[in-house]
Order: sequence, then structure tokens, then C-alpha cells
Amino acid sequence: MSDIEKFISERKARSPKAWAKFEEKYHKYAIGMLLAEHRENAGMTLSQLAKRIKMQKTALSRLENHGEDVRLSTITRYVEATGRPLSLRIFPSTGRHPGKHKLAATVELASA
Repeated sequence: MSDIEKFISERKARSPKAWAKFEEKYHKYAIGMLLAEHRENAGMTLSQLAKRIKMQKTALSRLENHGEDVRLSTITRYVEATGRPLSLRIFPSTGRHPGKHKLAATVELASA
């Protein structure tokens, strides 16, 4: 178990209520991290990708650092620009988001 995994396990044990939605939030944040990793594995800088997919560098940076609600069209643009495949898996989750009219789901990306 890595240090971060130990830290998370200890925190969950101390405060289960505060960490109840951790997995869901982590997976949403992880999308941006995985897109950044995908870009880096393709040997591209943020500036190069921004130029290739005609987006502002600041917008891409925000997406990679806070990738909470990434559009499928944006993910497609990453794949096209890098020329590398990317797997997308969507899992249903229980219930709906409180106060919203959208279904909740867990999304995972995996660089190939």
C-alpha cells in the first residue's frame, strides 16, 4: 500500500462521514489527471496540445487540474490530437445528485 493509500485509509477510518463521497469526487478529479497523463505520454506540452486542438492553454490547464465535468467531445479532441488511443468506461451509480436533475455516474479513463 502506498503512502497516499495509507493516508486515505487512516482518514476514512477517523472520519467516515467526511470521506463518504471521496471515491466519487476522486474519480471526477482523476479524469483531468488522466487526460494530462495521456498528453504527457504522447510527448506533448500543454501549449502544443492547445495549438493542435485550438483551445486556450488556460482552459486546458483548468480542465486537467479540475476535470470535473469533461465533455466527450473534449476527450475526443485529446485523442485525435495525441494520436493515441484512450479507453473510457462509465459505471452507473446509485441515485441522483442532490438538487440536480442529472443521473450520477462514475467515469474512468485509461491510457492505452
